[in-house]
Parts: sequence; structure tokens; C-alpha cells
Amino acid sequence: MLFSTVLKMKLESYLQKVGTALSLSAAIIDHKDKLILKNDLFELDDFDISGENKNWVREKIVSQSELYYFVAKSLNGIPSDSLKNSLALITENIQIFIQQEIEAQDLAQEVLGKYEELNLLYDMIRELSTIFDENKICRVTLERAMKVIDVASGAIALKDSRDGELKHVCSGENDQSQKCNNTQPLLELAEQTISAGKEILFDDQRRLPEKFYNSLKNKELTATLCVPIHIGENIGGVLILIGKKNGEVFTSGDIKLLDAIAGYAGITINSNRMVEQMRIAEALQHEMQLARNIQQSLLPTETPENSFFEIAGTCLPAADVGGDFYSYIQLNENCWGLTIADVSGHGVGAALTMASLRSILRSEWRGKFSPEKTVQNANLLMCEDTKDTGMYATLFLANYCLDSQKLYYTNAGHTTPMVWKKEENRFGLLAEGGMPVGMFSEEVYEHGSMQLETDDIVVIYTDGVTEARNEAEQLYDELRLKKVIEKNSQKSAKEVLNAILKSVENFQGGADQRDDITVLVFKVKGKM
Repeated sequence: MLFSTVLKMKLESYLQKVGTALSLSAAIIDHKDKLILKNDLFELDDFDISGENKNWVREKIVSQSELYYFVAKSLNGIPSDSLKNSLALITENIQIFIQQEIEAQDLAQEVLGKYEELNLLYDMIRELSTIFDENKICRVTLERAMKVIDVASGAIALKDSRDGELKHVCSGENDQSQKCNNTQPLLELAEQTISAGKEILFDDQRRLPEKFYNSLKNKELTATLCVPIHIGENIGGVLILIGKKNGEVFTSGDIKLLDAIAGYAGITINSNRMVEQMRIAEALQHEMQLARNIQQSLLPTETPENSFFEIAGTCLPAADVGGDFYSYIQLNENCWGLTIADVSGHGVGAALTMASLRSILRSEWRGKFSPEKTVQNANLLMCEDTKDTGMYATLFLANYCLDSQKLYYTNAGHTTPMVWKKEENRFGLLAEGGMPVGMFSEEVYEHGSMQLETDDIVVIYTDGVTEARNEAEQLYDELRLKKVIEKNSQKSAKEVLNAILKSVENFQGGADQRDDITVLVFKVKGKM
């Protein structure tokens, strides 16, 4: 029977591991949806893989002429689409377990007379299914292999999962006279086996590498067998057995048995590594979500309500975290400050630089400097902070006076904001300034100003808006943005913002968002 007691035990242990690590309700069923085995998180009453329930994932498992399915659901509410890659890897590993069981059952038929060897093999399988430490897995494997084949000594070398370097993990001796104190010849033998991609048998001392032969204390027990350990799709290690007792040579049955032992060890190591990778990935996803929440908390949370202006803004990162931000603060009773920035690059580096720039700006702003002086001071500090990283940022900063309805600004290399002049029925641009901040500490910034009137609209945005692309690789561009602003110019600032975002979303269609999208809309309502 395919799902033997041993296979069920291994698979239940494996499902329990991945279930605990990833909060998965998981089971294996046959083609008639009959339950074969499950983990402790699986509740049969909750089982539903109908088309209406998108949370359940069903992955096919093929074994000879029989068909089974791996089914799972995240208990953390993660959508099935997000789990597809991880669950496909889990299914692949289950398939390997089953294939190994088939091979083990075939092997059992061949060695039916070797009851002691068979019991030792299954004892090892049972023990390995409960071990989570990689070094201990190797020690148990080596001990069992040496005992079942009855050799003088042995060793295991593995490739490090992080850097791929081949390292000696453990050694063992049944005969102290055959102890090998020098690990370098063992590693060279392991490298030779990995390069060959198959078992290597040295049944004659004349064929042994000279360094390895010289490292052996007992020159009479020299027969050496090297068996590759497959971890996933690649050879990730080597099991080396040295000196079969009574001077015998290794048989074809020994090689098959050791292949099975090495195979089970490789599966156990691989499953543990996969679970660890999944755990790390889930932890990283949690940390990135936390970073995103923190970054969003740095954006304005309250919209000022008065009879002088309306303001609305948003920031939509392309990744979990981004390098865009916007802000507005009241500088005094007559003046409000507006700013938007776009840090070079994406991801964590850009997010950290953004947070630093935001702190610098708020500190300099409250010093009651003019826009050009505020940007000048921010540039000096930014250059000092980013001199070793090469990061920089485009920046637009403005002060708006309520009594005069005048906007004073400096544009540090930023996408030029648009101003819809209602009475003149045209667009104005806010371009005066200088280079992006963080590039040149000696940069001198110019200032500009514009007289605004009631119902004029200022739209400040990052290039993620106009450089958004559709599936045909066309750019959204400034012309489309102007048409949206003009069409919605009679509406509130919030409605103008929503119209812009909807327009960009519709334009992109199914194309991915490649850059952060940040927009700040300011609409004049009246004088103080």
C-alpha cells in the first residue's frame, strides 16, 4: 500500500511542521475527496474547496496510476494566490516523500531477507522525522549508516545553505585505529563526488587519492564509498564510509541501501530548510508590513478645515515601502507650508532616506525660513547624511499666505507642479528652484512665487503619475493629467485627487505599478 504507516508518519510530521510555521490547515485527500491524512490544524467540518471559496488551494499529487491532492488554507487570512508558490514547493516536497517511499518499498522487496538492516533503516526514518537540527540529522544518519553497513569510520560533508561552501559536519568511528583527524582529505573526496554527480567506490587502495590514503591510520581497511546527498534538485552533501570490516568490499546492495539512507537524510534536511525559509519569508513579510504602516503613519492624518483653502493628498508605494512623501503644516496664523518629495530608488533604503529627509524638513520649516532657505539648509544636511549612499531626492516646498493668497515656493529638481488658473482658463507651472537635494552641498536655490485666486487649483505630484505605463508601454503623460484637472476643476480638492487616481488606474489596466504615486491637491477658497 502506498500510504504505509511510515509514509503517513513522515507526511503528518511534515504537514505539522509547515502548518505550525505558516499557520496552514493542511491535508492530503484522494480523488474522491476522502481524507488520507492531515495536520492538527485541519478541521474536516471546515473543509471546503468549492469554486466560491477562494481561500482553499488544491495541488495535484500523482503517484504511478493513482491521483491524490494536497489541500490547504491559511488561518491568517492570506489569499490563496499569495500562497501559490509556497504551496507548490510543499507539494513538490510531498511528491518527493512519496517517490522515496515507492523506492523504499521496492528496496524492501530486494532486501526482504535483511531484517536487521530494514529495521535500522525504518528506525532512522522515524527518528529523522522528529529532528529539526541539521547537524543532529547528519549525526544520526552517519551512525545508522555505519552500523547497518558495519564500517570502521565515516563522515558527512554538507554545502552551507547560505554561502554554498562545503563544510565537514560530523565524523564517526567504530574502530579508533581508523580515525581520520585531517578533515581536508575528506572534503576533497566529497568535492570529487559532487563533481562526478554519482556514487564513487574505491575498492582498491591504489585508486584512493594519495592525501586521503595517507590520512588513514589503518592501511588495511581502505575500501571507501562516497554517496551523494541530494538536497532539493542539487547535490548538497556527501556521505563517506571508510573501511568495511574484515577487509570486505562494498556490494551493490550496500550502495542501494546507502542511497536510500542518504536520500532520506537529504529530504529531511531539505524540508527543514524549506520550513525555515518559509518562516523567514513570513517574518520578513510581517516586518515589511510593519514598516509600511510606520511609513504611512508619517504622512498627514488630519485634513485642515477652514474657509481659505482645501487640501487632499495620498501616497501609494509601488512596493511594501517607498521613497515618496508629502506633508502640510501650519507655520503661523497666516501661513501654511506644503511639500512633496521623491527619494531616488525604492525599498527600504529609499524609505529610510525619506524618513530622514522628512525630519530635516520639519525642523528647518519651523525655523521660519523662506522656502529657498529651508531647502538650502535641508540640502546641506541631506548631503551630509547621504554622502556614502549616493541617495538624493527631488523636492517641492511652498509657503502659502492666507491674507494675500500668494504662493512662495522652491522646486529642487521635482516634477513641475501644475496650477489651474480658473479666471484665465489656463495652466501655470511652478519651476523655479535648483538641483535635487543631497547631490551638491554648494547648490544655491532660487525661489518663485505665484498669485493665486479663489478656485485656483495647485496639483503637486511625483513622476510616478505621469510616467505610469499601460500594457502597451505607453506613458500616462502630462496632457492626460491636465485634462483630468480641467474637467474636474469645479469639484473639491478631494474629488480632484480621486479623479486623478482613478484616471491613472484605468490607464494602467493590468500593468504593474512601477513607481510610487504621490499626489497633493490644493484648492483656494478665499482670502483671510
